[in-house]
Amino acid sequence: MNEATTNYDQPNNSYQCHHIFPDNARCGSPRMRNEQFCYFHHDSRRPVVRPEQRIARRSTFSLFTPTSHDSIQESLGELLIRIAANDIDPRRAGLLLYCLQIASANLRTAQKAQQTQTPPEADGPHLG
Repeated sequence: MNEATTNYDQPNNSYQCHHIFPDNARCGSPRMRNEQFCYFHHDSRRPVVRPEQRIARRSTFSLFTPTSHDSIQESLGELLIRIAANDIDPRRAGLLLYCLQIASANLRTAQKAQQTQTPPEADGPHLG
């Protein structure tokens, strides 16, 4: 039983969180539906059971420099493996995927520009 349910000094508000702070003040947030506490004070917001899992998600790794489609594909594969294994923070993974998307678009643009600048090759010597 939580210490919040034993404090009878506060007025009874059936929609208010039942958490009691150390200074004996009651939390003013509305409680969740069919629960005694607000979202912040609810038991479901417990820390990670194994902190090493959280530390592992901050691991460092390297990706290929995105200078070709092959290197971008290799980096995507590496990210995919880490996302599937839950070894990378989803926000960090999203940022890296977005960077790879930009690099891929820039690479396509550069290749198209290079193709338009290259003159067509002659079929043979022209005698004129």
